[in-house]
Amino acid sequence: MKRWKLIGGIGLVFVVGVLAGSAGGRFYHEYRLERKWKDSAARSSFFLEKLSRELRLSEDQRRKIKPVVDDLERKREAVNAERRAEIREILNDGFSRMKESLDADQQRKLEKMKAEYEERMKKRKRPPRSFF
Repeated sequence: MKRWKLIGGIGLVFVVGVLAGSAGGRFYHEYRLERKWKDSAARSSFFLEKLSRELRLSEDQRRKIKPVVDDLERKREAVNAERRAEIREILNDGFSRMKESLDADQQRKLEKMKAEYEERMKKRKRPPRSFF
């Protein structure tokens, strides 16, 4: 009996450790991403630092590359904004076409589902996709 208690205790400690480690890792990862992807200036700065480190850029090269990286980030943001608007338009069109085939109660439920989806997307903490 004592042997099984010992094995169970060790197993429990192991499971608690795994859960604590994964939760801590997740929070740390989110914190780092939040700092890194906060805004376009932070993303540009991060990318420039990565280039400098990986390519061992001189100070002169950094000065010449920085405007290119900043321009690249501005263009990437513009494309993402256009894409988001396009996707929103496609979704709205699809929902209105679906409504034509539904009765009033189903339409209300569909509107509720759409509102919940939009709320989830607003709360979502995913960093923007990037090229690096």
